[in-house]
Amino acid sequence: MGYVFLMIGLVLGIAGQMCVKLSKGFRQTFPTIGAFLLFIACIYFISLTTHYFEMGIVFAIWAGLTIVSTTLLGIYIFKESKNKRKIISVTLIIIGVIILKAF
Repeated sequence: MGYVFLMIGLVLGIAGQMCVKLSKGFRQTFPTIGAFLLFIACIYFISLTTHYFEMGIVFAIWAGLTIVSTTLLGIYIFKESKNKRKIISVTLIIIGVIILKAF
């Protein structure tokens, strides 16, 4: 069940980040409200995840995968820059999350 809560928290966090981008600096009402509601729900599910796994592991995995996902979505949806440094950094985060969970 911990993995389910983690995945829900991850999806909600990513959706919240997308709303932040769409809010244009919190000047657009609906994306702004969406961002706050999604982040509240995200924190709730991440807190449930800590009942199953160590807090440090939960937050490292959640933060790492949220960063990777929002970076990739920024590149593909919002046409943000894609460069070698960004791709290497995202790859290293993915490797770190895999190593963290594998051992």
